[in-house]
Amino acid sequence: MARATTTMERWPRNVLARSRQRWLRRAPDDDAPVVLRHSRIYILPTRRGAAILGTLAVMLVASLNYGISLGFVVTFLLAGLAGAALLHTFRNLAGIELKPLGAGETFAGGRVAFALALDAGTEDRARIELAADGGVATRVDVAAGAIETLSIERDAVRRGRLPLGRVTLSSSFPLGLWRAWAYVHFPLEGIVFAAPEAGAPPLPPGIAGADASARGRSDDADLAGVRPFQHGDPLSRVAWKAVARGAGWYSKAFEGSGGGGAVALDWAALPASLDVETRIARLTAWALAAEHAARAFALALPGTRLPAAQGRDHRLAVLTALALFEPRGDAALMRAKGRA
Repeated sequence: MARATTTMERWPRNVLARSRQRWLRRAPDDDAPVVLRHSRIYILPTRRGAAILGTLAVMLVASLNYGISLGFVVTFLLAGLAGAALLHTFRNLAGIELKPLGAGETFAGGRVAFALALDAGTEDRARIELAADGGVATRVDVAAGAIETLSIERDAVRRGRLPLGRVTLSSSFPLGLWRAWAYVHFPLEGIVFAAPEAGAPPLPPGIAGADASARGRSDDADLAGVRPFQHGDPLSRVAWKAVARGAGWYSKAFEGSGGGGAVALDWAALPASLDVETRIARLTAWALAAEHAARAFALALPGTRLPAAQGRDHRLAVLTALALFEPRGDAALMRAKGRA
């Protein structure tokens, strides 16, 4: 009996939650490409449209009171024009297909770009605006049968994952009397890397105990020649002179490990006085410095270890691990101190 009562109590809340999700699209449940239909499109008069409708109402009342035939003609003519504008505004959104393509990455303080594809379908689309929650609106015109790739940017305030959020498609075409809009919410997330520490200390000694400064020579002194360029090679190793001569793409090859050997970026080796965010900012700065110096680097975090390597993919893996790192022990200790 108690179980049945609990189900009955939850039923209104479940219905309300489903209704709010259907109307407002607060949760990211649009996995497949979304085609805008009647159930997704809302339409209301704009300020200009509300003023026009109010004026028509006054004109209708005046024509009824004073029996002005010409007033009826003008009122119904303008009302028909407003009705036709409503239909065209609705049809400007109906049938559009929106598809998620991907999300970018940036450092904290920058902007993350999200790529979407807009398929116009069988109709020309004019003055379509797309905007994410808190983002800048993008306006496009798409011809019938065309597919437009759009980029929506969001401010990256702190490190971690940044969801695209709910996207609003809207249009007030053709006369600006009506505004039609629809909500789409894709589970699309970008990565925000931690901002590197300004004025970070020099790189730690290499894994084998060697260091570039201790060797007393620069990376260029270890240059052994060039080899064909491979995907993932750092741009600092590209032989730009050969590229400029049109000889093709080559990367510089170094003797040994190149500039002092591989570097170990170890969380535990940092000073204990540094807080979590400062440690992450310093490791991020060291990862960028190691890549710029064409040195392999490894990362050691509590619960995460990445072996020494080089290249774009390794850099992305290290920066992503630092961006998403959440030390459970430190967080629990901070919460305990707050309660005390």
